[in-house]
Amino acid sequence: MLRYKYTVRFYLNTRPNADGSRVLVMSVTWKAQRLRMYLPVSAYLDQWDDAAQLAKPTKQHRNVATINGSVMEYRERVTSYFEKSLLSDKIPTPAQIQALFVSDVPTGEERHEIRAALQSFIESQKIERGWSSATVRRFGVLGNKLAKAGFVYVDELTAEGLQKYQRWLAKKKYTNAYFMKEISVLKWFCRWCLDNDYIKDDGFNKVSPRLRTPPKEVIYLTWDELMQLYYFDYGKYQTLANVRDIFCLCAFTSLRFSDAIRLRWSDIHGDTITITTQKTAESLTIELNKYSRAIVEKRRAAGSPLVLPTISLQKCNDYLKDAAMLAQIDEPMRLASFRGDKREEKEVWKWEVITTHCARRTFVVNALRLGIPAEVVMKWTGHSDYQAMRPYVAIVDELKRSNMALFDNV
Repeated sequence: MLRYKYTVRFYLNTRPNADGSRVLVMSVTWKAQRLRMYLPVSAYLDQWDDAAQLAKPTKQHRNVATINGSVMEYRERVTSYFEKSLLSDKIPTPAQIQALFVSDVPTGEERHEIRAALQSFIESQKIERGWSSATVRRFGVLGNKLAKAGFVYVDELTAEGLQKYQRWLAKKKYTNAYFMKEISVLKWFCRWCLDNDYIKDDGFNKVSPRLRTPPKEVIYLTWDELMQLYYFDYGKYQTLANVRDIFCLCAFTSLRFSDAIRLRWSDIHGDTITITTQKTAESLTIELNKYSRAIVEKRRAAGSPLVLPTISLQKCNDYLKDAAMLAQIDEPMRLASFRGDKREEKEVWKWEVITTHCARRTFVVNALRLGIPAEVVMKWTGHSDYQAMRPYVAIVDELKRSNMALFDNV
């Protein structure tokens, strides 16, 4: 027989009614899913017992029987449904639980709120797909943006709704490239909502905007720039030296920041690193070279439990810009983008746009420049599709052409 835990909890809504009372909320959680429903009864803060999840009598408020009767009735309905589902080896959907109370829920509360549905989506997908904290945050940011754009309920995410969201993003001056990513993430959430009976309309699938976007700029360090950063003496600025080591280890091994920052000494065997990547759960074996080996040995002498110092991605990227600026990684760059049909260009120094992910790109470009076959590079990076290597191969081909032109000056 199927076994899983479920909980039913009651609490007062954070937003008070006009008379100061608060709507009673029922929260049901099971198998990484969560449903929140508003009961057709309200209670005051001074009469609600959070520990008992029941109302208590006070001199001012005597409607305890009505409130507690509703709580017990709702709890009984949910408990009974789950017990029957367990006996029949079934896992209820949020829509099935909500259907138990359709006639009881006040008008306007039958619709699924985006925030509640998004939370259920995150909880279920986090377990099923092994999401990283960055992916969880990405969907959290999506929820915040949808709220700011005026979306409250999931059924508002129709074809017209997604077009409305596009107009809102355009008004906020987001680029076309950003919108294309955002709409892809939003449609992923909408497909989950459709599969789990949160919505019936699949019109969102028809939204396939064709917006102008420039070729993606691959930001990387040339070999000379990498050596400049690698050998730079930061003196008393140990934090900058630390983030330099993080970047350079990634640039000499192809590791992602998420894998490098949790690298343990038990992952290093002689001259090889053996890890299971956090993003793709793929097992990789990466040989050390003299540059990555020197970083590892320097960190070993520090006596830390982890190979690299602990730091958040955001902080690392912030300090990395300072480290690159001091090391004079100051090649001027021109970045192009589109907002609607308007092309924009911005001139920046390379140190201004460097991030930890540039290290992985640096590894690929320099490895290809050294003549290492793309198939071998893919074994180190974990790329399974040659298509992902094309932008880097194009860069190396262009460098080859420019270097051949040097013969013309002899």
